[in-house]
Amino acid sequence: MNELEQHLQQNLQALEAGRPLAKMMDDFLRAYPDLGASLQRQAKLILRKHCSRPIEPRYVWWHQFDSASSSPRSFTGWQHNGPPLKSMRLTELIARRFDLHFQEAGDELDLYGGFYRQGRSARYYDESNELPMLGRQVQQDLWSLDFATLYHSEVEQFWREQGESFRLLAKVNLLGQGTRAAAAGHIRADDLDWLKVSLLGASSARLTVEALSQGKHACMRGASAYRLAPGSKPCFYNLREQGERVLLYIPWAEQPLRGFASHNAMAQWLQGELQDPALRSLHTAGALSGIQEQCQSDAIAQVLLAIAHSTSSHAALQRMETSRTPVGQDLFLHMAELAQHEMSENAGLLLDNSALRKAMWSGYLAAFVKVFAGFTPLGWPVSLALVGATVARVALDVDTAAHARSSQARKAALRAAMLHSLFAALNMVDVAFGSSFASLAYRAPLHELDASVGQWQPVERALEPLSGLEGNRVLVNEPEGSGVLRGIRITEDGGCWIEIDDLPYRVRYSHELGHWLIVPPDNPFAFAELNPVRQNAQGEWELLQPPRLAGGSPPGGVAAIPEEQSQFWDEYMRTDETRSEAMSDQAEERNKKLLDDTFVPSLDPDAIADSDTEQYDCVKIGQTTHYTYEQGGEYYNHLIRTYSEEDTQINRPLREGKPSSGYSDDTDFINKLADDLESLPRDNEVPIYRGGHGTRGTSGAHFRSGRLKAGDTLVNTDFTSFTENPYIVRRFAADTDHISPEGHNGLFDDSSVVFELPAKQYYSGTPISTLSGAAEEAETLFTPGHYFRIEQLSEVRGVDYHFVKVRLSEIGKPAGPVYDLRTGAPFDREAYLALVKEPVLVDRFFPAT
Repeated sequence: MNELEQHLQQNLQALEAGRPLAKMMDDFLRAYPDLGASLQRQAKLILRKHCSRPIEPRYVWWHQFDSASSSPRSFTGWQHNGPPLKSMRLTELIARRFDLHFQEAGDELDLYGGFYRQGRSARYYDESNELPMLGRQVQQDLWSLDFATLYHSEVEQFWREQGESFRLLAKVNLLGQGTRAAAAGHIRADDLDWLKVSLLGASSARLTVEALSQGKHACMRGASAYRLAPGSKPCFYNLREQGERVLLYIPWAEQPLRGFASHNAMAQWLQGELQDPALRSLHTAGALSGIQEQCQSDAIAQVLLAIAHSTSSHAALQRMETSRTPVGQDLFLHMAELAQHEMSENAGLLLDNSALRKAMWSGYLAAFVKVFAGFTPLGWPVSLALVGATVARVALDVDTAAHARSSQARKAALRAAMLHSLFAALNMVDVAFGSSFASLAYRAPLHELDASVGQWQPVERALEPLSGLEGNRVLVNEPEGSGVLRGIRITEDGGCWIEIDDLPYRVRYSHELGHWLIVPPDNPFAFAELNPVRQNAQGEWELLQPPRLAGGSPPGGVAAIPEEQSQFWDEYMRTDETRSEAMSDQAEERNKKLLDDTFVPSLDPDAIADSDTEQYDCVKIGQTTHYTYEQGGEYYNHLIRTYSEEDTQINRPLREGKPSSGYSDDTDFINKLADDLESLPRDNEVPIYRGGHGTRGTSGAHFRSGRLKAGDTLVNTDFTSFTENPYIVRRFAADTDHISPEGHNGLFDDSSVVFELPAKQYYSGTPISTLSGAAEEAETLFTPGHYFRIEQLSEVRGVDYHFVKVRLSEIGKPAGPVYDLRTGAPFDREAYLALVKEPVLVDRFFPAT
């Protein structure tokens, strides 16, 4: 066994234990009661109740004015001139409520205020930008909601369900920190052995959930805590109280663990550290428990200053000893109680309905309002450092978690920090370019987590289902592994490969399935359908497929199209709003990262955006107008948001030759939207999908009939949307006015079609989810005039669904005939010009030469 194979074997064994712990982290973070996310959820419920469709809360403002004029066209019956006297986003309104005056005179809410889709930059607030919501009705919703009580219950439920996970993850974090500290020389090898014995029962024990759970209420009972002020949480711990040896643990620090030969040596080191005012400030912040008054911060700072100015290390130690108390119980139970207390204390700053009414009538809302200057401190207690947010390597991740603009970003940053601790605790070896850490960090998609491949059978001819997955390399001298690596060719970069029918395929081991999977050669962790393989008795690799459904040949005359069953689509044709929302959140976060790496103008939180001649929000820099801008940690684009609102129907001029229902010149808007999309960053790292159905003007009938086949070219003649989230596809590929036999929303028929663009097989799409008014659709948008070759057709059938799947790849303009992607009709430029009646648009998207 060579060194490379040895490292791979070691990592595979570590992953067997590590993947369940990584899943525990994900479950923990998913359940975490993030305050911002709770406000978003409640805002979405209010919007759905009043508007009957999903709307992004970040695009909804409550505006208050000092005057009004009547209007027969607006929902409230009133219209206003800008700018507003006062503005709040809906999420902020849920927390702060309406002004006291309106609590007494609720009938004036609709006269002097309203809910709008535009911020403070609009000239007019009327039917063009209002939402159908009345302030007096929303006021009743807010009092019925009692948000503080709801959030309290979320915190209590979290600790009931995740308290044990917190303790186990805190142990993992300490082990990881110990491993790194030993490697850096901050603690001795015997200190690390002592940690392993304390946490796992033996220095040679493998890190598993079972090992961490043993003796769970008798771990490090001899530890001491140093509290520097009454009511503060411990600033640091001495974990090892036997003998002279000291193991100092500072949970929030860059280097959390340090070993010393004696208590005096520890005091001498700390005294030196505290000479630096910046380090003293960090120690002060680390000892504060959530949101506390300045007086406690001052008291902690005074103690630290006294230690720093002690006349000797012995004097410094004496000062420290006055604040030392034995933990007296399991250390991790103690830490969990600290974190729970901090969360409950912070949540207590929210006022329930009863307290809020008293505060309003007494005029004292200062403490309440101060909490909402930023939701992060309240929703993310400092005690989360105990589960992993302190390793030096991930200091940036931790900083992001403390200051991130969204729940998804905060959780992603904390997850990265926790995973780095787990990676160290597992003693994993990075084989090449972070591939080993990627194996641990990888989130298995839901269709892989829930799959069972035990009944799958070998495919007779594997070439067709594996088309496009073969690698561009020759496997000649690469060694084959043994054990779980038996039959696997290992390349020098740590890649794992097999051969089927003399073609090379890259594989990844799925611990969730216990099988090797064929994966895209350039991205083994790509989101993709399952292609499990196994070795037969002759040692040859075979591709497996699910057993066929009973019932014979499919109806509709599609015998010429290969039929397939799909574990992938069995999962994503389900109606599961929770899972769908999670996937849309991931897509939105990916889109935000793209924008983070691109120049986007930024506005101060209180600044008012510019407007163009049609009242679309923008930022003007010199002679350049930017429609995408950042403000208050969020990205905005008024053009894209307008496109995504169904009632504007921006595609009507391009599909039907009829005007949209927007409030601007269609040709001007389409040109501005296309210009803006072309200026935004593009991405093709994930597969994207588009559903179609006869009732929506897109049909699969021409694929079923054989009129369109593999090799033909399609062209999009409008703004064409694909989605990263396959859960969304059912809404568009089925007749949603009917229910399936299984009780799911949407009935499939022979017009149902799903287009798929695999990762790396397109280059002109622009992700827009973070700029869209319908972020849950996780859209990638193509401007008109792009060409797609049909690579493969198949009939996908499940228990309550069936559709033609059309796999595409984007290509340049071909010489031969092309067909409209939406309708399947032959595309003719002159006929399109006659429909659209705007030569400037046709020339732009379909140049004559």
